Amino acid sequence: MSGQRTNGGPQLLPSYHLVHDGAGYIYSSTEQQLESHLELLIRLADGVCGNASEARVTFDDGHASQFRYAFPLLQKHGVRAIFFAIAGWMGQRPDYMTWPQLRELASAGHEIQSHGLTHRFLTQCTDSELREEVQVARTELQQRLGAGVDAISIPFGRWNQRVLRACAAAGYTRIYTSDPKLPFRFSPEVEVRGRFMVKRSTTASDLERILTAGRGSLWFMNARHQGKLLLRAAIGDRTYHRLWGIWGSRKALEEDARKEF
Repeated sequence: MSGQRTNGGPQLLPSYHLVHDGAGYIYSSTEQQLESHLELLIRLADGVCGNASEARVTFDDGHASQFRYAFPLLQKHGVRAIFFAIAGWMGQRPDYMTWPQLRELASAGHEIQSHGLTHRFLTQCTDSELREEVQVARTELQQRLGAGVDAISIPFGRWNQRVLRACAAAGYTRIYTSDPKLPFRFSPEVEVRGRFMVKRSTTASDLERILTAGRGSLWFMNARHQGKLLLRAAIGDRTYHRLWGIWGSRKALEEDARKEF
């Protein structure tokens, strides 16, 4: 069984971070790469019954490059997105979006949702810290933007049942993870949705294969992802994240070197 789609597109949404030609981060994307992906998403949705205003891509963190480079491409191709903003960083850090920029995205029909208050490992927060990260972030976004916020993207993709309960208690009805798995219901009111984290090396052909994968392929992808989670648990989140950053930078340099020859 292939082409797991609902409401006009793949159920496994692609997720982006930095959008910049010169970025060396493993989860960065060039403008050309992003545009080829958007064209693919339009083609995959062509002829499939669904709501044209439904988001087909997501962006994590609220980095300024998303407004500068991704926003014009989304408007050009008529693709709607969800921007998950780190509420405590907006308008405070030079490389992140301002509140007026977020409001402009919302006015253009895109969703602005939560990526936590300060981008902490939610699984390592105390109960009070966890409530602050998810509740204060939601309140800040709603007050600043004058619109409802009902979705959250889990920072670093680290979540457990306690985190899901806290998100549900804070009023979120959609919880987005970094797991490549099909949606499931945490409760009758709360849906948990998996995504695919786009890398520098992800071509349009790679993305098409992933987004149209059958359940068997998605199961294999998720099993491999769970293996990474076991490694994280063994060495600790912070150590894993530091090693992943080093490895990602090395891979980016290797990719650039291959392009030169």
